[in-house]
Amino acid sequence: MPELMTIGEVAHRARVATSTIRYYERRGLLNADARQSGQRRYRVETLRRLVFIGMMQDIGLTLDEVAGILHATSAAEWKSIAGQRLTALDAQIAQLQHARGLLAGALWCRFDHPATDCKVMGAEIDRRLDQFRLP
Repeated sequence: MPELMTIGEVAHRARVATSTIRYYERRGLLNADARQSGQRRYRVETLRRLVFIGMMQDIGLTLDEVAGILHATSAAEWKSIAGQRLTALDAQIAQLQHARGLLAGALWCRFDHPATDCKVMGAEIDRRLDQFRLP
């Protein structure tokens, strides 16, 4: 691998568009490491940073949160952002597990329609109605 790569090479290796790299530069997430004949050039370390940004987006962080991690001045700063996302992921997982349970319950129904003929779904409907019972 060459010591300095063009924006096209970096984009290809990181599987992003060149416009994405330029956008990240405008946002302050990346910087070109050099210029040759007016063209941006990047080191391997910058490619690694670009891939890291993609990884953080894959786990659901916004670009503002990614910037917070990249520009953190202490471990406590970036860990706070990561911890908040972990809490949000745990809540999403719990909600998805509940949704999965409801759907699996509906599939156990032996009758024609889960809204009217299923004991499993009927129990969940009753539970929800009990939560909002009028005094």
